Amino acid sequence: MVVSPPADLPAPAPPPWQPPAGIAPPPALGPPPAPMPDVAETIIAPGGAAAAAAAHDATALMPAWQPPPPAAPPAPPEAPVLGGPTRPMRAGGMGPQAELTIESGPDAGHTHRAGDSALRLGRSPDNDLILRDPATSGHHARVERRGEQFWIVDLGSTNGTLVNGEPIQEKELNHGDRITVGQNAVHFSVLGG
Repeated sequence: MVVSPPADLPAPAPPPWQPPAGIAPPPALGPPPAPMPDVAETIIAPGGAAAAAAAHDATALMPAWQPPPPAAPPAPPEAPVLGGPTRPMRAGGMGPQAELTIESGPDAGHTHRAGDSALRLGRSPDNDLILRDPATSGHHARVERRGEQFWIVDLGSTNGTLVNGEPIQEKELNHGDRITVGQNAVHFSVLGG
């Protein structure tokens, strides 16, 4: 005896690998995939130079990482201690030396020497002449020797640098000039040549 399905049941769904009737298959996305190579072509034959190199690479040792050698400690700066003695003149220094004496202001009474190297003035601890005056910028000015002459250069300070009451950006200094840095009045004198 053959049993037929009742007429009111829906038709069975088509298998998933066939598109439904009346619908076109989706278009391919991108180029067709490359053909797969034969597995036998990808096998490296034992023996030969390739096998010897592979065996050597598998047993080669890499050196262990070593930390770099320690760096030498930095040399201490030559900055004078505020209120300390005048910086000594360098024996090998050529040319004139200058002396800056703070006559009035928060740092009055201190004397500092300038010679071959530039003398940086300001509040910051990395200056050669450290001033504790709040009206002085961190890096306020620099006194430097150019040939036989001394110059002062303002380093973009907030309150400016004055020489004999005149605001300057850069000026040649003469013996007896009065420099104003913040609230400090500094007397400049040339010591010798």
